[in-house]
Amino acid sequence: MKPSMRSVFLMLAVLLSLSCERDDICIDETTPKLIIRFYDFENPELFKDVANLKVNIEGADGDYINETITTLTDSIALPINVVENQTRFTLTLQENEVLEQEENADILEITYTQEDVFVSRPCGYKAIFNEVVPDVEKDEDNWIDDIVPLKDPLDINNESSAHVKIYH
Repeated sequence: MKPSMRSVFLMLAVLLSLSCERDDICIDETTPKLIIRFYDFENPELFKDVANLKVNIEGADGDYINETITTLTDSIALPINVVENQTRFTLTLQENEVLEQEENADILEITYTQEDVFVSRPCGYKAIFNEVVPDVEKDEDNWIDDIVPLKDPLDINNESSAHVKIYH
């Protein structure tokens, strides 16, 4: 190969390697979920597990259509609707033959204002939820006795701790 061709290939290789960028991987926090902790209504300082909980999110497709949490849990994380300014969750305690309980569904509704925040180029935008107001629709047989936001006003901008207490 001639020396001029060699230098052209060398120059081309250097230019190609300088034009490469690092991989764009999102490692920052994304849109947070609503984190609910379950507490004992009769002894408010104690966590109280929920078994056989079925979760439906109004207007959601996929994972949250009759999603059943069969293990004992004292907390759940639920995605919030970023298209509307409210999200309705149906939380159903399923039948428990040992305790002779039938299914009991309660509707939890949260309303909020949404703010879109730029995170980074690989992550894009995330939604944060401000002035969140949780409420449980009252019916003749609520299994949820009370719902209490952990802050006032309640803003959901991360998943580092619980946002709402549900007493049952």
